[in-house]
Amino acid sequence: MRFEDILTPRVDKVQLVDRLGVEPNVVGTLHVTTSHIIFRSEEGSKELWIANGLIGSVERGPLSAAGCPLIIRCKHFQVINLLISRDKICQDLYETLLRCSKTVNVCELVAFENRDVAEDARGWSRLDWAVEFTRQGIDSEWGENDLNKGYRSCDTYPERLWLPVAASTTTLMGSCRFRSRGRLPVLTYFYKPNGAAICRCAQPLTGFSARCVEDEKLMELIGKANKNRDTLFLVDTRPMVNAMVNRVQGKGYEDERNYSNTRFHFFDIENIHVMRASQQKLLEACYKCRTMSEYLRTLESSGWLKHLRAIVDCGTFLAQSISRGISCVVHCSDGWDRTAQTVSIAQLLLDPFFRTIHGFQVLIEKDWLGFGHKFDDRCAHIGALNDEAAKEISPIFAQFLDCVHQIMKQRPRAFQFNDRYLIDIHEHVYSCQFGTFIGNCEKDRKDLHIEKRTKSLWTYLDHRQDDYLNPFYEPTTFGVLSGIETRAAAFKVWHALYNRFDDGLLPRETATDMVMTAMEHVGVLESHIAALRIRIAELKCQLGRGGTCCGNSMADSGHSSGTGQSEERLAAIDQRPSSRESGISVSYSEEALTRLPVRWQSLRDASHCTSKSCRAEFASAVDRRIHCHRCGKVFCRRCVRVTADERERICEGCRAIC
Repeated sequence: MRFEDILTPRVDKVQLVDRLGVEPNVVGTLHVTTSHIIFRSEEGSKELWIANGLIGSVERGPLSAAGCPLIIRCKHFQVINLLISRDKICQDLYETLLRCSKTVNVCELVAFENRDVAEDARGWSRLDWAVEFTRQGIDSEWGENDLNKGYRSCDTYPERLWLPVAASTTTLMGSCRFRSRGRLPVLTYFYKPNGAAICRCAQPLTGFSARCVEDEKLMELIGKANKNRDTLFLVDTRPMVNAMVNRVQGKGYEDERNYSNTRFHFFDIENIHVMRASQQKLLEACYKCRTMSEYLRTLESSGWLKHLRAIVDCGTFLAQSISRGISCVVHCSDGWDRTAQTVSIAQLLLDPFFRTIHGFQVLIEKDWLGFGHKFDDRCAHIGALNDEAAKEISPIFAQFLDCVHQIMKQRPRAFQFNDRYLIDIHEHVYSCQFGTFIGNCEKDRKDLHIEKRTKSLWTYLDHRQDDYLNPFYEPTTFGVLSGIETRAAAFKVWHALYNRFDDGLLPRETATDMVMTAMEHVGVLESHIAALRIRIAELKCQLGRGGTCCGNSMADSGHSSGTGQSEERLAAIDQRPSSRESGISVSYSEEALTRLPVRWQSLRDASHCTSKSCRAEFASAVDRRIHCHRCGKVFCRRCVRVTADERERICEGCRAIC
């Protein structure tokens, strides 16, 4: 966004209205910049920062005696209700915020405004295709193919593709022409224990009777690449009715009679339009329903939990099939929405690596970014200029994260990361502050020189990795996750995401945060105990040496007795480990050693940063609240620094004392 597009950069005497009507209105100033909208209360106790990319919609309410209502709905589910004193100012602000939310040129997104993009090799090299397939353990039946070099065969696929080595160029090109958008079946996951594989593609261009010998041959080769079992499952994630309707457009689904040793399975996962309407209905239930009966009725009519169940059910079927040694080829319509969801869920269930913080990033890079999920279109990174563009918006990736959350609730010890990790990824998919999720495919990102012009989200998350660790994680216990429950009762609304900013609806201290804080506190106390023991040893040593000097003086005067006992005591003291020899880094000052708190402030009581110069509000229970290791008070991330040895977090006040 350009500065000249901002009609009203500052509005004073704006009232921030509590959505639930519990708290009194907060009067403050609203600032609009090229990257954020910022509300700051007059007394400075409340401050909100919203990235422009997160603005989903802006609505004007009817004029009232209190002022002109303005409602900002954000893509990460924050709703901001404002009251503006004058109608003209409200209209100018409304038009300005609309421009903020509808960037027309992708290069005007805030990610491109970083003037000093540092070299970020680690963030932008999170996925190396060859390294990943080597990690999976692919055998000699599969190999890299240059079919898509320069994106000449399919501009929405990655440039590097892995295919059966027995497939000829003629076979591959024929299949490519027969599949929607040129998205032929290619390898995405190889299961080393039995040689089964997951391949993904788009729907065939069959119409009512067309067939393709090359495509049939490629499917046969995919089946035969599995030396243990040549039966192949072809999984169409769409409802069969939808697939039949697509035949009118010259597309459709495969004729089972033309594909040998292949069994067909349909799953009733609805299209992007149904999912968009479903989430809107879900949000209506979360935000607008005042009674339990109304909430349950609206939630039921949304069908959101039913859709989650269908996706997890399909992913579970794929994982079970692969575990049995049966290779699977998966597609939906174009192979970048439902296909990405289901094959990702299957890999999460099959491979513990993808359940780690790093592995989950690799999975997203591979099956979402690499294989061309249309993030620009689905997340409305570029303003929808017409109805057709608006129809492309759909919460497909958010739905995938919700499915991961549902599985995590069933297997909490199998994942290295916690819910906060998923929620932060969700927010920054939409915020456009990083270049990772900009573009509809790999080719788009290369054309935009994303790696050179923007920062990587993964690097940002790496620096906050301690925020995302799951204290219940048991890395050696879980291999393949079997027995995932897909009954309706197993799926619950993810209120930590959808009601994230509704203070009072969520506990201010989650079980994960409570355990992590307790573990951290115990570690700090143990370090303090070690430091005290070392200090005691040093003081005893000093006392012992002083006693020796005194003893020598007494001996010289003829009054000494028991000098052998003193020497034994000194020898015992000298054998105690010094702080240097013990390997414990003790950075406590004399005052710090005496004032370390045994009890820490409870997270339940922490609504604001303790720092008097900050007092930043913790707007949601998900916001990271950090204890100072020296005083035990709770601070925001900005007000706490890690010591040089990375052993302690200390606030500004305690650092001044050290």
